Amino acid sequence: MFDSKKIDSYFDNRQNFELSKSGLQRNSISWRRLFKLTLPCVAAALLGIMVVMPNIRKSADLKDNVTIPRKGEMEKLHIEQTVFNSTDNKNRVNKIVADSVDETTPGSKIMKIINPRGRIPTDSGVADITASEGIFNQNDNILNLSSDVRAVVDNDTVITSAEANYDFGKEYGWGDKDIKAEGQWGNLTAEAFTYDKNEEILTLKGYNKIISQKSVLSANEETIIYQKENKSVSYGKASFSQNGKKLFADKITAYFSETEKKELVRAEALGNVIIKTERETISGKEGYYNPQIGEMILYGDAKDDKDGKGYVSVRQGKNVLYAKKITAYSDISGNKDLRKVIALGNVKIVTPKETATGKEGHYYPQTGEVQLFGNFLTEARKNGHVTIKQGDNILMAEKITAYIDKGKKGDLIKAIAVGKVNVRTPKGNARGDRGIYNPKENMVELFDNVRIEQNGNFIDGAHAQTDLLTSISKITGDENTGGRIHGIFYKTRKTGNGDKTKK
Repeated sequence: MFDSKKIDSYFDNRQNFELSKSGLQRNSISWRRLFKLTLPCVAAALLGIMVVMPNIRKSADLKDNVTIPRKGEMEKLHIEQTVFNSTDNKNRVNKIVADSVDETTPGSKIMKIINPRGRIPTDSGVADITASEGIFNQNDNILNLSSDVRAVVDNDTVITSAEANYDFGKEYGWGDKDIKAEGQWGNLTAEAFTYDKNEEILTLKGYNKIISQKSVLSANEETIIYQKENKSVSYGKASFSQNGKKLFADKITAYFSETEKKELVRAEALGNVIIKTERETISGKEGYYNPQIGEMILYGDAKDDKDGKGYVSVRQGKNVLYAKKITAYSDISGNKDLRKVIALGNVKIVTPKETATGKEGHYYPQTGEVQLFGNFLTEARKNGHVTIKQGDNILMAEKITAYIDKGKKGDLIKAIAVGKVNVRTPKGNARGDRGIYNPKENMVELFDNVRIEQNGNFIDGAHAQTDLLTSISKITGDENTGGRIHGIFYKTRKTGNGDKTKK
């Protein structure tokens, strides 16, 4: 394709290099399209020597084809106003121009290229490439472009870097300087990059950030984009934010649709997972995010059962909810608040004054309502109890609905208990069919089939109040009992050995 006998036919064009401008207006594209369509071509195109694309047929071996002085000749190769055209494996013409090409020393096979620029066809349009200078080493077939490397892709994406390198033999590119990209799709920055054309893998090195119209993805160590699989993997304090919610983890894997827009389908997070909203912080061992339905699922560490480690936690102000599994739903219409949180497995809610436990919990952040169940709703199990503990006092029931102040304090306002309600205090117990816990008044009210017990004595009625500070209870009747109560009291007597017995 390129030999010494035909060199004049390649370098006899001395006309000024002009790049035509396309008048087409392109629609806005997502940052994932940059990974799939734009950066692969640019990563290779930036590296063009007379900038030959990495997908040029391998029969065009630059190492053997560039003409240099014959053995014994001392002249250095020097060519001015160079124009080079090459055809890739899709029969597309790549046009590259340079002000001059100079061999650094006679016979070194190392060429210095001044002001290289070219027009490179891509799968989505055209990439216009420029740089101040470049060095091509025929010995190892590696090109280095430096100083103001710039690529304009499809007239709407601009990529800049201070350095870009390409190994034509391995079809592998890299750059150790900052890379930036700006376009209608958003902005991308990284401290360095690598690109493997054979595997179609682009790696953003160091701190990197990808900002699109809807989301931001960043990582401290690296982000690897697997173009064939439509996914990216970010390591080192990785984060993803969308609609006012932020996801943090040691590792975040993002999966994208196969459509042109490359929208996020789901994200997987592993290690020190944290989800932050405006009011809540959710922490766990691993997590999954589905943006289509606004679903976030977090799991605790099965090997560690201690609160805060083996459990997932949801923090809101001074209140914390623990569970083995947390499923949170956000509003996909743009509302930043969570709509619902479902907690499963050894659920515990800790407030400044109370501790509530159950098997399953439902939390509605927009209303401050929390529902605790003593048994799994989806399983046929024997009913268990939900408990609320305040100091030495315990309220138990099959279901408790609590209401939390949505303000900064997040205090428990009220709790409604139903199903085998039982109140235990140091001085006695009380039970009923339903009950209301008032934290502000430190009072529990019981309704329907109420019984108060103390030292084996009991009183039955329709309504009872228990003061949790004094452990004093009072009971009344209702219309059904004619306002009356009844009970049994035992007197105690001493036996011969001094023991107290009931009569």
